[in-house]
Amino acid sequence: MQRPDYGQDAPGVMRGLAIGGALLAVLAFVSHSVPHKFGVRPSLFWQPSAALLATAAWMVWSSRVGKRRTVRALLDRHPWRGDEAVLDVGCGRGLATIAAAQRAPAGRIVGIDLWRSRDLAGNRPEAARANAEAAGVGARISFETGDATKLPFADGTFDVVVSMTALHNIPSAAGRCRAIEEAFRVLRPGGTLLIFDILHTRRYAALAKSSGARDIWLSSLAFLWALPGWSMAAKKPPLAEC
Repeated sequence: MQRPDYGQDAPGVMRGLAIGGALLAVLAFVSHSVPHKFGVRPSLFWQPSAALLATAAWMVWSSRVGKRRTVRALLDRHPWRGDEAVLDVGCGRGLATIAAAQRAPAGRIVGIDLWRSRDLAGNRPEAARANAEAAGVGARISFETGDATKLPFADGTFDVVVSMTALHNIPSAAGRCRAIEEAFRVLRPGGTLLIFDILHTRRYAALAKSSGARDIWLSSLAFLWALPGWSMAAKKPPLAEC
């Protein structure tokens, strides 16, 4: 059986870094071989070349290894029963969706995305479905097209809402705020919100607190894709007792 392939995040950025590093390495080699042609030290090219190539390699590692470890640790923040209804917002090729399905064998799992390939290589519903089939959970997952800022689900539909490295792609702060509000809207009382994202996660935690969330947890700083990121978890307050 084919293994799931969760793709390369920010493929254009990774390629740009790799190409830039390779070109600088060529210039360093040429300047070392014929220094009289340039009149500069090869180290002026080698050092930035090494930095660019190392960053590109880190981005590949983050997409192939690091994000899988991060998803496992993030999902560990929820005490799984095994029958949860789960929504993965910005599901991409299904990494968090599939991991949640494996933890909720009697549950209902939905992944939703706008399927933009500039954010993730090969990002399309067919790739996500193929990964779910390869992982043996295809029958229990549905993948849909939808916007995180206007989720097409009723209030209180899901026990868990998870999002992995997706919300930062929403260009405006107001849009990211709406995405957090929508995630809480579709959560059932007592449900769990789980997010890993770069740059803005601390703001998400503040929004969750202002929405009345409980048991808010924020991880230590992580550097997947060479950018600062954090995991967070929060609980939607349960209904007040009569």
